Amino acid sequence: MFLPRKIRKLIALLRGQISPVLAGISVGLGIWFGLTPGFQGLHATLLIILALLNVPIGLFILFAGIGKALAFAIAPVLHHTGLFVIDHLSILIDVINKIPIAAVTDFSNTARAGALLIGPCCGIVVGFLFAQMILGFRKTWLKLQTNSERFNAWQQKKWVKILDRIVIGKRAKDAKATLEAKTKYIRKGGAILAIILILLFGLGAFFAKGKIKDKTAATLSRANGATVDIDDLSLSPVSGQFSVKGLDIADKDNLNNNKLQIEEFNAKASLYQLSLGKLVMDQVKVSALQFDQPRQTPAQLVEKPQPDANETKTFSAKTYQVDANSIGTLENYVKDAKKVKEWIEKIRPWLPEGKDKKPIPVAEPHKYLDYLTTYVDVMPAMRLLAKEVILDKVGLANPVFGQSTIQLINLNDAPMAAKLPVSIDLQSDEGARLDLTLHFEDPTQPGKVTGSFSEFDLAKLQAGLSGDNALNFQSGRAGGQIEGTLNQNSIDLTLAVKLTDLKAASTGKGLLGLDAKTTSDVFDAINELDLTLRIVGPVTEPRIAFDTKNLKKTLQAKLVEIGQQKAANELNKVIDKEVGDKIPDEVKDVVNTDSLKEGLKGLLGGKKKEE
Repeated sequence: MFLPRKIRKLIALLRGQISPVLAGISVGLGIWFGLTPGFQGLHATLLIILALLNVPIGLFILFAGIGKALAFAIAPVLHHTGLFVIDHLSILIDVINKIPIAAVTDFSNTARAGALLIGPCCGIVVGFLFAQMILGFRKTWLKLQTNSERFNAWQQKKWVKILDRIVIGKRAKDAKATLEAKTKYIRKGGAILAIILILLFGLGAFFAKGKIKDKTAATLSRANGATVDIDDLSLSPVSGQFSVKGLDIADKDNLNNNKLQIEEFNAKASLYQLSLGKLVMDQVKVSALQFDQPRQTPAQLVEKPQPDANETKTFSAKTYQVDANSIGTLENYVKDAKKVKEWIEKIRPWLPEGKDKKPIPVAEPHKYLDYLTTYVDVMPAMRLLAKEVILDKVGLANPVFGQSTIQLINLNDAPMAAKLPVSIDLQSDEGARLDLTLHFEDPTQPGKVTGSFSEFDLAKLQAGLSGDNALNFQSGRAGGQIEGTLNQNSIDLTLAVKLTDLKAASTGKGLLGLDAKTTSDVFDAINELDLTLRIVGPVTEPRIAFDTKNLKKTLQAKLVEIGQQKAANELNKVIDKEVGDKIPDEVKDVVNTDSLKEGLKGLLGGKKKEE
């Protein structure tokens, strides 16, 4: 004979002193909560808001259930709306990514991204209508109390009051009290409850560190292409202390070896950034860094998506505006070109995709419920940032560097999303230095590369060069500037190189049309040399191009100088032999002056524009 409990609560709400505005907010939050699939950071944020505001919790639960049912009913609409949000309204995702706790939400799920637009819109509309319904009911009640004596008399009857209390429940004293009641927007104890909820979420993260460790290892394994093991991962939501112990990164080309091993990795993270689901560390300390170490158990290959190879296999020198006669492949100049290409391939997924980026096709879900579980590839949000990483006493296989100190600035897992320049400063204990800065501010443009290098030992550099090169560097130093662009499809770097204290000889091949002996003679006379080279072409098959025009002019000038000097020396020998002491000293001095060299210059082919 009594009304269902839910209906009784709804009628009691209409006649109570709860603000229509707060009731509308409760309805809106419930609709948004229910429409969003799964349980993510956004759900946790809505619960914290619910705890803070003095809104009816029962009403929230009721409409959260209605929202959940609605999500199943309009699953295709959520999916297609999500695709629209990801492509055209990503600013909504960016806004949520700046809200603590809510930022820990994966919006690559299309239905979840769709609920980010549909949820608030439906919540506002339904919440507004519900608030108007409450307000309309209370105004009608007041009108009856004010204008109808029969209604007032009936309402004052004792049996009506008893029945009303039993069937429906407690209500306000009169309609006027419901309209004039002072609204309390903040719930008593709500702040304490919100803090408790935050601590519970943090505690849950602490106890779920095993899952976090497994997920981190799985993510790194996909990026690496082979197994990545982590012995222990600790993350304190209270102090922000972050540490990883026993990080083993397997070599996908040799599954019995780790290409990198780190005994311990320690850092302190920003608590605010942790609330955004980001691990941002000011300074990172790495201990016991080792390369190419044997594994205890063989690793497994892990499939990972490869960037589309849009580049053409046929290289066109005209495309890069270089002289086709002065260009060669990496194999022409570098001894182990395969390793260089492998290294480029490893960093390729982190490079900008460039102007030729093609939209990723999204397959239509085969089953109805797939509309709620479909994920798409979107530009990843930056979740890990190390503002400064210092690697001390790192042993590198490259003979130019050997044992070195490496400093990394703004190292992160998504350079295009972070929009921060990434700097790499490599300082060898023997003096060689390489400083590079990579700019990824615009994901649609090629990444810009700037940098410099100095004190490269040419004799050690020669160990990594191909034996087929025309020159063999015996000693000297190299330094210079680097500038250019780089993306997933193409590379175009210009290196302005200065060689000093140079000693080089021909390996048996002549250089630029000169025979081997003449080439060696020329380089015997060269102490310093400026040259420009470019690394251009598809990332998978880069080419090396030299500025042979200027190099040829330099060698021609030096060749003329050598010829003049030899001619002068021979002439001096003849004079000494034939004339000897017969010629006065003052005449001999005239013969040996620089004016004689200038006079011989035309004779020996030293005139301008002559080779």
